[in-house]
Amino acid sequence: MNTAPQALIHLQQAASAAAEAQSVINDLIVAHDYQDVASLVTEAAAALLAAASKLLTMEDEPAIELIERCEDLIDQVYEIIESDLDEI
Repeated sequence: MNTAPQALIHLQQAASAAAEAQSVINDLIVAHDYQDVASLVTEAAAALLAAASKLLTMEDEPAIELIERCEDLIDQVYEIIESDLDEI
């Protein structure tokens, strides 16, 4: 049987892995075309993982703030992609 504390452990591990991935993405030896987008998506993923943790600990307001942060990050992703598509 699974418990909320078990879920929190997995969410924290996933958030840590996302932070590590973002660090690697931001420090690539050779820059990639959508490196900035990958970094933003990874940051958004970390925000969603943190929001899930907050929801499991009944911290509604911080969870909503994190979800709103995620929305802002995803909006930035779309802006970059749409800007690149406009140039084609």
